[in-house]
Amino acid sequence: MAKSAEIHALVRRHYIFDRLSLEQAAGMANVAYTTAKRWKEKAAAAGDDWDKVRSASTLAGGDVEQLSRQILTEMLVQFNAVLDMIKTDIDMPAAKRVELMSSLMDNIHKSMSAMRKFLPEANSLSIGMTVLRGLAEFVQERYPQHGSILVEILEPFGDVLPKILADAK
Repeated sequence: MAKSAEIHALVRRHYIFDRLSLEQAAGMANVAYTTAKRWKEKAAAAGDDWDKVRSASTLAGGDVEQLSRQILTEMLVQFNAVLDMIKTDIDMPAAKRVELMSSLMDNIHKSMSAMRKFLPEANSLSIGMTVLRGLAEFVQERYPQHGSILVEILEPFGDVLPKILADAK
């Protein structure tokens, strides 16, 4: 049975930010060690090396920065949960999809703005989210009939946005 994104993020958070061993992190989240190990290896293959993030977090130190990273992680988990809901609810009207996306992006933008001074790397993501939020609002106001098309485009675009922003540095 597949584990939720929240459980996955919980294991990651315990391992990286709480500095628990992978076995302990898995136990805290009621996940088998082999599952947690597979998630960690899969994440590393995708460019999210938990050990490097853990080391960077340890070197950076500071309770405020650690809390900011945890909040950012949780926020991204919630973002993905809402995206999954939008993708799976085939009866949801296009206008409602655009409204949810716009609201979600607005909340992320506000959170990222607050964290910008603690996490400078979040700034480029914040700028990207501001642009996407503006686009969603623009389409909702001027071209509501195209809302479903925008959602169809934005969902896969979210997968490439971090690489685009990383390349822009």
